[in-house]
Amino acid sequence: MNSMFSQLLKTLFTIAVAFVLSSCGSSSTVDPFKPTRVVGLGDGYNDIRTATGGAAPTVRTGAGTTSSVVERVAAYFSQSNVVSYASAGARIGDLAAQIDSAGSFSAGDLVVITVGTFDVKAGASPSTEAQTLVTQVQRLKTAGVKHILIMPVLDVSRTPWGRTNSFDTTATNTFNTAVLTALSSQFGGENPNTVIYANASGVTSLFLTATSLTTYSPFTDTGYNGAAATTPACGAATLALNTAFATAGVSGCDASAANASYGTMLFADGIHLTPAGNNWVAGYLYNATAQGWR
Repeated sequence: MNSMFSQLLKTLFTIAVAFVLSSCGSSSTVDPFKPTRVVGLGDGYNDIRTATGGAAPTVRTGAGTTSSVVERVAAYFSQSNVVSYASAGARIGDLAAQIDSAGSFSAGDLVVITVGTFDVKAGASPSTEAQTLVTQVQRLKTAGVKHILIMPVLDVSRTPWGRTNSFDTTATNTFNTAVLTALSSQFGGENPNTVIYANASGVTSLFLTATSLTTYSPFTDTGYNGAAATTPACGAATLALNTAFATAGVSGCDASAANASYGTMLFADGIHLTPAGNNWVAGYLYNATAQGWR
């Protein structure tokens, strides 16, 4: 009997530890967090440029729209004060310069980081990039940021570009696991938690489900036709093999040049999502903050 009881305790303890690591230091708070500003860092998912402000990697629908992940997360928090230093194609190594550009931060800031896709695409070392990310997150904390939300990489092999180019099907999961391990080791024991890595939000697993189907609510086109990649909203040229963001392939497009159904398509180009896709992702990131900020 004692042996069985001891085994049960060990099992429950293992489950508890796994949950804490997945949440990256989860805890509850009495007063919900209400950011005074939302700051975007990272890659094209957080690039807030529009048709009148440069070439963002999504379907550009004009000034005043909220097309990026960071803008949509801010909207979920009912906050319109959004700034972003993210740029399309950016990698983890670019975060240092982005933080420098931001200058100062405050305890009222929510910093949303979307980065890693192009590190995976480039075959970068997961452990090295994960430690670089930890270093930059610590910089933010030292600068006074108390709420940092990090998006996991969506499986690059399931993007239209990844399907067309037979990208490694294990690379993204290996990368995300390395990031989870590094963040949990450095910040997982904090109370209250300041860093939420949204790996437990369900977005990565549901992205796999969505991109295994021809339609998946709320999308009519998920980049998959049952055999190969479908043409993204910004055209077939975005499926081309490319080694740099600037080459033909990963650039988004203006709404006037997009597929007329872009509002219900998941992919804008070979890698990035449409505004509808970014909004879908942002909902899961926002829900992840229920771990302790609201």
